[in-house]
This record gives sequence, C-alpha cells and structure tokens, in this order.
Amino acid sequence: MDYRNLGACGVKVSPLCLGTMMFGGPTDESESIQIMHRALDDGINFFDTADMYSAGKSEEVVGKAIAGRRDEVVLATKGGQPMGTGPNDRGASRYHLMNALDASLKRLAVDHVDIYYVHVPDYDTPIEETLRALDDMVRSGRVRHIACSNFRAWKLSEALWASDILNLSSFVCVQPLYNIVNRDIEVELFPLCEAHGIGVVSYSPLARGILTGKYRPGEPFPEGSRASRNDKRMQQAELREESFVAAQEITGHCERKGVAPSQFALSWCLANPILTSIIIGPRTMDQYTDNFASLEVEITDEDEAFIDSIVPPGCHTGKGFQDSAYPITGRGR
Repeated sequence: MDYRNLGACGVKVSPLCLGTMMFGGPTDESESIQIMHRALDDGINFFDTADMYSAGKSEEVVGKAIAGRRDEVVLATKGGQPMGTGPNDRGASRYHLMNALDASLKRLAVDHVDIYYVHVPDYDTPIEETLRALDDMVRSGRVRHIACSNFRAWKLSEALWASDILNLSSFVCVQPLYNIVNRDIEVELFPLCEAHGIGVVSYSPLARGILTGKYRPGEPFPEGSRASRNDKRMQQAELREESFVAAQEITGHCERKGVAPSQFALSWCLANPILTSIIIGPRTMDQYTDNFASLEVEITDEDEAFIDSIVPPGCHTGKGFQDSAYPITGRGR
C-alpha cells in the first residue's frame, strides 16, 4: 500500500479511505463489520464516518468493528450536521461541537478520534469560535487533528488565516466533492491546498454511482439505485442528463481499455497528485472488492486527454468555468 502523508502533517493514510455512510443502515451490522475487517486486512488504514450517518448507527458499528484493532485505524468523524430538532442541535458553535464530539466518542467507544471534521460551514457562527473549540479538543487529547468538509476556497482561507493569527490548531485537510463530472474545485481549492500543504480527502468519486455507467440518458433509473430512492444528496449534486451522457462515453472508453468504469473513475481521482485519499462508500462486499481493484489501474496521458475532452479542467457537466484569468492547476502529472 502506498501510504501518503495527510497534507503537511505527519500521519500517513491509505490512498483509499473507507467511507461508512452505508453502514448500520442500508448495509447491516454484520456485513459492515466484514467489510471493515477486510479493508484492514487489505491495508486500508483510513476510516471515515460522521455522527449523522444512519442517525449515529454508523459510528456505533464502526466502534464495534475496530474494537481490538484501534491502533490500525486513522479514525475520522464529523460534527455539525443536524442531529435533532432543537436550535442548538446543529452547527459549528462551541456549544454544539463539544456536545457532538462527546456523543461521537461514546458511540465509537473510543477516547479520541484522529481527524475531526466540521461537516459543513456554519455561517451563523464566527470561525474564531469554531476554531477555539476545536483547538481545545486537540489540547484535551480527544482529537488529534482538525479538518473541514464542504468548505469553499475562500472559507478555508479564512479559517487558515484565523488559526495563524490566533495561534490555534489549523485544519490539516479538507473533504470536498470531486469526480470526473464535478471538477470545479480544480480552479481555486486545489491550488490553495497545494500552496499551503492542506490534504485533500475527496468524496463521491463515482458521482454517487453515475460513473459506473448504470444510468442511461432518457431511461428510467435502475431499480434499487440511489436515484430511484430519491436520494436528496444525489438530486442536489449529480442528477444531470449531461453526466449520464458523459458516463456512457467513459464506459465506451473503459471497454476499449479493458477496465471497469468504476475502477477507472476512482483511479482517475487518485492520479491527481494534489489528492491525498479518496473516500469509497461500498454498500456490499462486492462493491468493496471492485473499488479496491482501482489501485491496480493506471491512468495514462491519453486517458487524461480523453477526460479533458468530455469535461474540461475546472468544469462540471452542463456548466464550465471558462474565465482565463483563473489558471487551472488542479491536475499535474
């Protein structure tokens, strides 16, 4: 396994991060634990969960799976998403994040997590308050490193500046959406992370299943798919006819190359040297096995040129960022 430093900090993580959003929900406890143990045996040492996944059940199942193997895992969880109906049951305030971390540690049955993410930006709470709370978590030993998810470049820059001038713990990595049909973050976020040594742990590398090629333009959604279940996250970010068309073109390219489209899409993300790790989110053991095989796929210059011809750098399907004043430096080889 080619372990990589998480940005500029010293912790080393596997290029594939096991996402556990399905565990304790669509994937029952028994199979969830089997997949996690298989991942550990395969050398994956980076697990990602969140308090909101399956309303806390994901963290509980992860805790059971890593009992007795805690020292093999770089464990990441997140706080900030709604966990109740009360006015303080969400957000990045000191009040909520402190309570959220306590609850996560209890569900995980651990005394600390290695990476603690602010799951989404909170525009109602000063970033200084959030960072002071996170810094206290680090000083208490309950968190090793802090991070953020779904932050735009300007918001991450604001946080880095505040940490610097206030001498507080700083975000070591960011977790953004990134895949072949969503390349927007190559414009600003990637160059910022590269310049400041911020790790990038991206999610949805398969565009929530679209890049497997199973969704066809003009046809009903496959039975049992996320789209057929009216998945809100998919509706918000991925359900574009242009993406279905692009996925079919990619499927044809993969047939000529002799590789599964899912493995190609994962490997394409990993070929970006700015990325530290990508989050896979298998629902079944078969999906995990398929995803893991992406580590054997090589992305060539010809592959890169082909993808650029479908979705130009810095763009996403259906819309492009064409302002030449913003040089695209997000994919280097």
